[in-house]
Amino acid sequence: MDCGAYIAEFLTAHADGELSGEQLRLAEEHIRGCTECAQRLAEERALKAIVRERRGVIRTPPQVRGSILAALDAADRDAVAVRPRMPGMRRPMIRHLRWAAPLALAAVIAFVVVILNHRPAPAGEFPPFDAAIANYQRFQSNFAPNVPSGSPGEIADAYVNHKLPGYLWNFQPSGYKLVGGRLDQMSDGRMVTDTFYRADDGGTILCRFMTYQNLKLPPRDSGEPFGEHHMFTYRGYTICLSYLPTGKYICILVSGEPMKKFMQDISASEY
Repeated sequence: MDCGAYIAEFLTAHADGELSGEQLRLAEEHIRGCTECAQRLAEERALKAIVRERRGVIRTPPQVRGSILAALDAADRDAVAVRPRMPGMRRPMIRHLRWAAPLALAAVIAFVVVILNHRPAPAGEFPPFDAAIANYQRFQSNFAPNVPSGSPGEIADAYVNHKLPGYLWNFQPSGYKLVGGRLDQMSDGRMVTDTFYRADDGGTILCRFMTYQNLKLPPRDSGEPFGEHHMFTYRGYTICLSYLPTGKYICILVSGEPMKKFMQDISASEY
């Protein structure tokens, strides 16, 4: 079995513990002899653990969902009062949270307090954010994949073959369709992946993976904490910044949606 076949056909199920019999034997045999795929398996399991933890933070019982949304609305109104609206930005929308499971009241209160005490992105320029926003703007009218994009597996294979993460967000639960992927080289020589998603209502999301050594990024304790992610309002866009568990790559998600709605879209989706 080669790396492409393992990643496309076995990685996710392996990380979820869903393989058995001959498939499990083949997968285990492959990772014993492939340090790169073994590392990807460890990353996949770590990311899934993060997603599970993140979902646990925002799952709410029906009786408190209304109060949380009211708090989010108040936070949005406060943000709009102090931040000018950028041209082309849509009005904030309310999408109910998809996940409804019992949660300790203290965790619910903590979530509301975090939202109400939202801290905007620190002042300054952050080139990785600027570059991601520039591509996001350009892709609105013309996104041309330059890697095979007939399926998520094809995109992941192309990224992995260039030594970049093959993780793809699944935003289908939030109504977004996968448009395709690109591999590009930045001015400093480093390679980046750009994966683009579009919803029927016109909403779009750009996902960018890249190495982050020697990059000017916001402090790790800044922005709005959201599980293992950090949310920012930057130059009129909403950005989700994540550090992969291996400590080598970052994921930058860019959206034109208000922060509240984008957080809900992320919560309903998964890696």
